[in-house]
Amino acid sequence: MKVRVFISVMQEKSWIRIKLTIAVYMKLVEPKYKEAVVQNIVNDIRKHHNSLTSGDIGYRYLLKVLDDEDRSDVIYEMNNRTDVPGYGYQLEKGATSLTESWQALSSVSNNHLMLGHLMEWLYAGLAGIRQSENSVAFKNIIILPDLVGNITSAKATYQSVYGLIISDWKKENHEFKLKVTIPANTSATIYLPADSSSVIEEGNSSMHDREDVKLAVYEKGKALIKVGSGTYTFIVKKQ
Repeated sequence: MKVRVFISVMQEKSWIRIKLTIAVYMKLVEPKYKEAVVQNIVNDIRKHHNSLTSGDIGYRYLLKVLDDEDRSDVIYEMNNRTDVPGYGYQLEKGATSLTESWQALSSVSNNHLMLGHLMEWLYAGLAGIRQSENSVAFKNIIILPDLVGNITSAKATYQSVYGLIISDWKKENHEFKLKVTIPANTSATIYLPADSSSVIEEGNSSMHDREDVKLAVYEKGKALIKVGSGTYTFIVKKQ
């Protein structure tokens, strides 16, 4: 059954951010309205100077929708600051573990996982370890790093039932280098920041010389690489 969202998609009121976010995540928004609704979510975040205005329940949906809609740049800008309540603010206040409040108030718990939603984005978004839509237990892996802001490197691991998955990337001297480990009995699609003019190498050989590493397609500024289990080192050089 189709569910229509009875909220004007062109509104820009602060109270609609999480309402619209949950509607998008739950697929309640009609496809023809989705792009406009997501843009309104981003507009509201910008209107509030990239501040965090959602809490324990809504914030997870916000991160998921922004990541799914390729807006990790917004996630980065919301969280890479120390002047407003949030993760950076907690660090500035001396926190060494997650606190119960964005403000790191001393009157509440200062060892509390409640606001730990960003951790999922750090390994699934920033490092890019996720699985395809119909995959079970990371049988079909996706490595899709989000290159945002001035971040020059990221590394994450995930212990799946098939074995350890590793994504370790670095930007250096106009090159992008990605080391990945894909466990036995799985396959992976790896997204590299490249276009048809880029030079892509794996190990010490060109992609054109490989049969076990297949360049599937170029799409939206990324090269899609199909691989089986193993450890790979990709280097992308811009022409």
